[in-house]
Amino acid sequence: MLRLNQVVKQFAQPDGDVTVLNGATFHLPAGRSAALLGESGSGKSTLLHLVAGLDSPDAGELTIDGRSSLTMTNNDWNRLRRDRLSLIFQQYHLVPTLTVLDNLQLQARLSQRLDAAFRDHLVDRLGLGGLTKRLPHQLSGGQQQRVAIARALLHRPALVLADEPTGNLDEDTSERVMNVLVDLVRETGSSLLMVTHSAHMAGFLDEQWRLQHGRLNQLEVPAL
Repeated sequence: MLRLNQVVKQFAQPDGDVTVLNGATFHLPAGRSAALLGESGSGKSTLLHLVAGLDSPDAGELTIDGRSSLTMTNNDWNRLRRDRLSLIFQQYHLVPTLTVLDNLQLQARLSQRLDAAFRDHLVDRLGLGGLTKRLPHQLSGGQQQRVAIARALLHRPALVLADEPTGNLDEDTSERVMNVLVDLVRETGSSLLMVTHSAHMAGFLDEQWRLQHGRLNQLEVPAL
């Protein structure tokens, strides 16, 4: 589903280029979930932006859903983000003037993959049944994040990218959100790559990787 091969990313600074990714190599099979850990400023969000096609590597190759970054055009990336990828952020990015129902249907409508039965299933699983007519400002942070998860999964993406999705939530709400996110990702057969600073949140996923000195290393996950 996702493969990084010797990916390099640098940023120009007044006192010289800073190398954030230096030969990063990684493989996430279809249907698997992985947590990406690392210190603040280590390049975790940069890597996620590269996978989403929001930035370009300086060297190396990304392969996503069988497509190589070396041959993809901007239009290819736009179609991939619309139809096959989903992004969940720490900030919920809901449209303030749209109801919960309209917000969670937004990407599915754009990709022409709105499945009403699956929508109703997501609404039920995420506990949003009594909230569909509300506006985002009428919801708690946990409720808004659940709407963002529903929006991300409704069109059944091949790959879900999550950047600190529980960073604005308290511990109990974070655990509830992670449990339902992981369950629904497995149910849809999507792959999930999640950036987090929390080893506890990382423990919900199948694999854990640490980004350090520009490279990715897989961590041992204790057997349950």
